[in-house]
Amino acid sequence: MSEVQVDCEECQEQVHDYLQREVNEELSKAITAHLANCDHCDDVYKVENDLNQVIRTSCETETPEEVIARIRKHIAELG
Repeated sequence: MSEVQVDCEECQEQVHDYLQREVNEELSKAITAHLANCDHCDDVYKVENDLNQVIRTSCETETPEEVIARIRKHIAELG
């Protein structure tokens, strides 16, 4: 069985799915190997990973009650 390899273009196209663990094991290993040897793709990976962490953190933050009240008031005024 031949080993899967990815180039920079494919690595960068797949990095989001890779971070979400949505690629198969063989492709995951190929991307991991590519990232270990390519500084540019590793930088792309780090930016995407940081962005995902910011999004996760933002989703975990509760909306203040005063903001919810203002939104409800605005919706009531519209309807």
